[in-house]
Amino acid sequence: MEEREEHFSVNENEQHLYEMVMHIHEQPCRIVLAITGGGAGAIEKLLRYGGGSATVLEATVPYSPKALDDLIGRKPEKYASPITVRAMAMAAYRRALSLTEDDDLIKNKDVMGVAASCKLSTGSDEREGREHEIYVGVQSFDRTVVRSLKLGKGRSREEEEHIVTCMIIDSIAKECGWEGGILLDRLLGKNERIEEREATASKEIAQMLARPDSIMKRPDLEPDVVRLNLKDEGVDNKPEIIFSGSFDPCHRNHIVMAEQAFQKLGKKVHFEISITNVDKPPIDFISLQERLDSLKTYKDRDFLGNTYLTVAPLFIQKAKIFENATFIIGADTANRLFKTRYYRNEDDMKNMLAEFREKNIHFLVFRRRDVELRIETEISDLCEIVPLEDYEDNGISSSAIRKEMSIE
Repeated sequence: MEEREEHFSVNENEQHLYEMVMHIHEQPCRIVLAITGGGAGAIEKLLRYGGGSATVLEATVPYSPKALDDLIGRKPEKYASPITVRAMAMAAYRRALSLTEDDDLIKNKDVMGVAASCKLSTGSDEREGREHEIYVGVQSFDRTVVRSLKLGKGRSREEEEHIVTCMIIDSIAKECGWEGGILLDRLLGKNERIEEREATASKEIAQMLARPDSIMKRPDLEPDVVRLNLKDEGVDNKPEIIFSGSFDPCHRNHIVMAEQAFQKLGKKVHFEISITNVDKPPIDFISLQERLDSLKTYKDRDFLGNTYLTVAPLFIQKAKIFENATFIIGADTANRLFKTRYYRNEDDMKNMLAEFREKNIHFLVFRRRDVELRIETEISDLCEIVPLEDYEDNGISSSAIRKEMSIE
C-alpha cells in the first residue's frame, strides 16, 4: 500500500468538508451535477448541512452506460476519461442554463455544470493491473476545467469513494474562490498528484454557448458567428468557399479537400465550426482549442482563409450566414443532406433547396471510398462532384486519428 500522510480524524475531515460546502452556499453559484456513481456522496454533502437549495439546481446519476450515452448524445470511446467528463460537464451546464432565467448569473459566471466519472476498486475479483482513475469536470460561462487523478493501490472502495467526494467538493469550492485546499493534500499519497487542465473563451464565444437550445432546432433563427484569423496576415472578409466540419482534429483528408477546392475555384477556403450540435452537447473550450490548434498548423498554407465559429449546426442555418458561398462536403454528408428520409416530410427538403437557390448556395462534393453517392438530377444544379481519381481518400477517420494521438 502506498505510503500516505496521517489521515485527518473523522471530525477534522467532516469539519473541513463542512467549511467548503458552506463557502459554496455563500456564493451566488447555481449548479447542475452529473456523477456516474463514484463520488455520488458529493450530492449528499451539498445537501446535508442546509442551504443546498440555493446552490443545487439538479443532480443526476447516469450510472448505466445507456444513461451516460443519453446524457452526452453518443457512446464515448472511454466512459472514464477527460473527454467524457468534459462532455458530461457541458451537458450539465446546458441543463443549468435551461433551469436558470437570470441573465446576470450567466454573465457573472455563476452557472456551472459539474461532472465526475471514475474507475474505482471493484473488490477482490478485480482484474490485475486495472488502474483506478478519477476525473472531475467543470463547465462555466467562459471556462472549461478538468482535473484528473490516478490513485495508488491498497485503498478500500469506501476510501476511494471518499476521495472522489472530496475532489468534487474541492473542485466546486475552488471555482467559487475557495483558497483553503488542504483536505485533498492530506488524503493523497506522496506520488499521487491531481493534474488540471483548463481553457477559457472570449466573451463573444461564451455568449454563443449561453444561447438557448432553440437555436439548434429552429432554422428561421439568425445564428451567431465569430470570425477568427489564425494566419499572421489579414484575410478578406468575403468568404466564398466554406469548409464546415467538426475538425476533431483537422487531418490529411480535410487538407487535401481544401487544397483541391482552392486550386479548382481559385479562392481561399474558410473553415467553419459549429460549437453546437443537434443531438449532443456543445463543444467545450478545451476541445475547441485543440481543434483550432489543429487548424493553425496550416496557417502558412495558401489555401487557408478565416475560421468561423457559429451556432449553426444545420446547413439551412449556415446558408443564412454565408450567402453566395460554395460549401465543401463529403459524400456521406451529401447523402444525408439531400435525402428526404432525413426530414420530417418532402416539403421540408423542397423548402431547404429553395432556400439554397435563393441564397445562391452550391456544394463541392468529394467522393469517399466505400460510400455510394447518389445525387438526384433535380439538384444537380447545386452540386459539383469531385471524382475519386482527383481526390485520394485514404479512408482514415477522425476517431482513429484521436486514438493514435491519444488526445484526452
